[in-house]
Amino acid sequence: MIYELGPRARRIYAPLRDSILNGERAPGEKLPSHLQLASDYGVAPMTMRHVLSQLEAEGLVSREHGRGTFVCDQSPVAVLIVDDDPVSRLMLREHVRRAGLRALEAADAAAALAILQGNDRIGLVLSDVRMPTAAHGIRFIRTVRRRWAELPVAAVTGYVADLADLLDTADCPVLILSKPVQARQLNHALQLVLGRRVAVVA
Repeated sequence: MIYELGPRARRIYAPLRDSILNGERAPGEKLPSHLQLASDYGVAPMTMRHVLSQLEAEGLVSREHGRGTFVCDQSPVAVLIVDDDPVSRLMLREHVRRAGLRALEAADAAAALAILQGNDRIGLVLSDVRMPTAAHGIRFIRTVRRRWAELPVAAVTGYVADLADLLDTADCPVLILSKPVQARQLNHALQLVLGRRVAVVA
């Protein structure tokens, strides 16, 4: 479930999340009880429960009945962004980072394939199609789908018709995102493809 956290919950959620992602809280560390955390932050216990539920949904903590809440091991899954337009890469990178994932970038197919060869923590490829022509992007998507059949590829394009030859084939991207990509659209794509619960925070 994706939670719409209110202002008080966001004030607590952000530093707790950051402390886990930046390693201040070690994997396996037990957090104080939700009642203690609520007292420490000066909020209602229910507000703290919502924050912990959001962190659990994102895979940052696990709550074990009768034992408490523990920090999960964080080896962030990476998203590979492939686009020859630096502005598009920047926009996608910021969306991915806000979702708590690592962003890797490549400006062309050759660079992207080199990254894929040496990284087994990539969970999703976000690929432009016209790089610089549709033929280049289609060739790249086909290559990835055939070499790494289990790796999801999402095409990010303003020209959906360019993908006509891939539709109804094994080489078809798992998702097609229309440019300009909106934050919520990408968040839902990350959730669907990676099984990742991402925060929707204004």
